[in-house]
Amino acid sequence: MDAAIINPFLNAAIGVFENMFGISPQPGAPYLMEGEINHRWDTSGVLGITGDYHGLVGFRLSRILGDKMLQKTGIKTESESEREETVYGMVGELTNIISGNASSAIDHASIDISPPLVIRGEHHQITWPKGIPVIAIPFASSLGPFEVDVCMIKRK
Repeated sequence: MDAAIINPFLNAAIGVFENMFGISPQPGAPYLMEGEINHRWDTSGVLGITGDYHGLVGFRLSRILGDKMLQKTGIKTESESEREETVYGMVGELTNIISGNASSAIDHASIDISPPLVIRGEHHQITWPKGIPVIAIPFASSLGPFEVDVCMIKRK
């Protein structure tokens, strides 16, 4: 996967965190995800990509980061279950925004994204499409680490 595909996701993630939370996350070196069994993420937002490209995009974070992000928004919840549902809704929406912004920035491509779904739980597994590399882009931020995973190829 080339930089023309990865950079829009990297830039979209940075832009979302700067605009919504007032922080500037620092990207790490992208890496090829292979055979991930144990990971540190409690929550993943995932959506499908179709059109000139197809695949999946993931936004992965810890529960602690989700809680800190919700706190930064100023949204108040009245119960633990309401807080959890609000965090998961926020993760889904951030996945949608990052993917939508990145897709718009990929030159000369028609890309549609599906509604996101949120997967939660320690060491949860995502079944990525076979035969398509998964490029993980790690980020560090003052609120905690997160990752954007891009698994997509250009249709022939």
